[in-house]
Amino acid sequence: MKMGRNESCWCGSNKKFKHCHYGREKQASITKGEAIDYSQKNALRKYCSVPDELKHECSKKIINAHTISKSGSLKEIADESNHVLGLKISLPNLIKSEGKLTPEKIGINQASTFKGFCSVHDKSLFACIEDREFVGDEEQCLALMYRSIAKELYAKEGGLNTSEFIKGGDKGKGLMEQLFIQKFVLDQQKGIKAAIQELSEVKSKLDDQLLKKSYGNLSHLIIESESPMPVAVSSVVAPITDFDGNFIQDLGDLNVVAEQLIFNSFSSNGKGYVVFSWLTSSTKVLAFINSLLAKDTDKIFSGLIRFFYGAAENTFTSPEWWNDLTVEQKGKIEELIMSGVNPFEFEAQNLLRDDGIDFSGWEIGSLRKVNF
Repeated sequence: MKMGRNESCWCGSNKKFKHCHYGREKQASITKGEAIDYSQKNALRKYCSVPDELKHECSKKIINAHTISKSGSLKEIADESNHVLGLKISLPNLIKSEGKLTPEKIGINQASTFKGFCSVHDKSLFACIEDREFVGDEEQCLALMYRSIAKELYAKEGGLNTSEFIKGGDKGKGLMEQLFIQKFVLDQQKGIKAAIQELSEVKSKLDDQLLKKSYGNLSHLIIESESPMPVAVSSVVAPITDFDGNFIQDLGDLNVVAEQLIFNSFSSNGKGYVVFSWLTSSTKVLAFINSLLAKDTDKIFSGLIRFFYGAAENTFTSPEWWNDLTVEQKGKIEELIMSGVNPFEFEAQNLLRDDGIDFSGWEIGSLRKVNF
């Protein structure tokens, strides 16, 4: 490839070639230390996720906000040393484990936290789920949705920052490797930017309801048990297939707005809950929910386990429940955790389909439909 020094660089950076990829193969490669340092700084980004109309109330202190209640939910499933099992997704840990993610012990003070709310709003917005028993009213369901959306946007924005850093990973490499890395990052960023746009639109609707204290146009499925839920999770996903393996939306088509499903699993006052929430207009998500409801009640918990570990990273497990699993069950969960990490091996159609490996430890007491 021959380019003039003053031409726009082939990578699409809008910089002149001489200021971008000219002589890139002779530049020093990014070191492991530089990558780790960037990863740690990116994870320490601080801001409050409230609507602009509430920014004037913010305190100067951005805290480690829990997406899953520490006192009610995480403590309920923690071991005697106040640890749960979760994924430590950081560059140093990924390097150490050679890219394999497995549940590890995490203290409940650190589990599920992100720097996405100030101390004032973390208290005021989520007091309805932190300070009183969960009854599944619309205020509580909105609070669960809002916290999950804020965390997912924070994670996606962090991912976009990381992809920009990865662009520099072609330093010291030949032209073909430079082309591959730049194309990989370009495709990745298209997907991340589309997800950020879609999540931002959902959050904008929730912002409006938060400000007006109105709770319309939202649907929820609340699953309740008399015992604590051994797996706590707070996340957002655009489901690709339903629980029978049927495709419901194509995330590869960026011209189509993906429908988002928000889900939380937690404990409150000794009881366990799973709450699925979505915009009432999201008909594809409703189809996904109906495929779960079509299952026999004694099969729903196993379906939830496959979904939680296969779709979410922000998942925390009771060490006691984990230790009681068989080798086969643990292997299945570890397989689910790694699903999608390698796009050449991931088969979305089989992710949630019943494969005969069942899980126990949580008896469903009731299922409640709200606004659908």
